[in-house]
Parts: sequence; structure tokens; C-alpha cells
Amino acid sequence: MTSITQAARANPAWGALAAIARIERGRRAADSLRFTHADQRLLWMFSDGKPRTLREIADELGLEQSTVNRQVNSALKAGRLRRSREPGQTAWQFLATDEALAEFVRDLQDHLALLEQGLQAVPEDERSRFLEHLGAFATAYNEAATQR
Repeated sequence: MTSITQAARANPAWGALAAIARIERGRRAADSLRFTHADQRLLWMFSDGKPRTLREIADELGLEQSTVNRQVNSALKAGRLRRSREPGQTAWQFLATDEALAEFVRDLQDHLALLEQGLQAVPEDERSRFLEHLGAFATAYNEAATQR
């Protein structure tokens, strides 16, 4: 083992790094074969039933419009989104299909069941506190990572 790895393992954050790595491995294993990550984000957003333009989608997801354009076109081709244009408007509006949303809900229920199994490892009387701390950790981690 190199001294760099030994030094990293001595850092108190090593436990968090190792736990995140296990979560990521589990997430990849649990990832749906039904949807790509991009489709999941789009369907999560569209689950509110509100149509959006490409610009609105890009703004809401915090992505470049060219990226959103590729993702939306892929979802259109797969039948997960439909588009329409209001009379007198130039911008297309997009909305999830009922079939895609129903499949997304089934996928979400499957994922929630896996998370519930994971929560079984935490003593019942500690779960609420665990989730509160996990949420605080995730928020602080995200803020630190996005401010770099």
C-alpha cells in the first residue's frame, strides 16, 4: 500500500468515501434497465404534469440546452415524451407520456423498496435521526462540490 493511500485512509472522511462508493456500486446495480439516468431525471421533472420548453428544461435541470436537446430527442424517439406547439408560439413544449410515467412510477416503487431494505440495517429508533444526518451531509457535500 502506498503512503498516499495510507494517508487517505487515516483521514476521518475515508469512512464517508468508502460508504459513498458502496452506495454508488449498489445504485449502479439497481439502476433500471427501463430508463437511462437522463430519462429518469426528465420523468422525475415531468411527473408534475407541467409541459416545458427546451429552455425551461435546461434551466430546471441545470444543463446546457444542447445536452437537453439530445436527451429530449432521445426520449421522444423512445416514446417517453411527446411534444406540441401552442398556436402562435415558435417553441415546442414537451410532456411525458402516460405510459412512460406509469413505468417510471413502477421503477420508483422498486427503488424505494431497495432503499427500505437498506434502512432495515439502521435500528428503527435511529432511522429518523439517521435520515436527518444523511440529508445534512448530502446537502453540505453537494454545496462544497458545486462551489469548487
